[in-house]
Amino acid sequence: MKGKNVLAVAVSILLIVISSQIPSEKSAMLGVVQQLLLGVGLIGCLLAMWRFIKGGKKS
Repeated sequence: MKGKNVLAVAVSILLIVISSQIPSEKSAMLGVVQQLLLGVGLIGCLLAMWRFIKGGKKS
């Protein structure tokens, strides 16, 4: 499971780097793609925090 998480993070970082290199004048959908990546990242962070909080209470 950890290997899949690392791969997902690496792909997300790669997509963010690639999307940041595209000039905004040439792509009308660039803002939409960046907002979707940001939303997915925020959801992932919230899920990780939720798991951390729930895991700490099980002791």
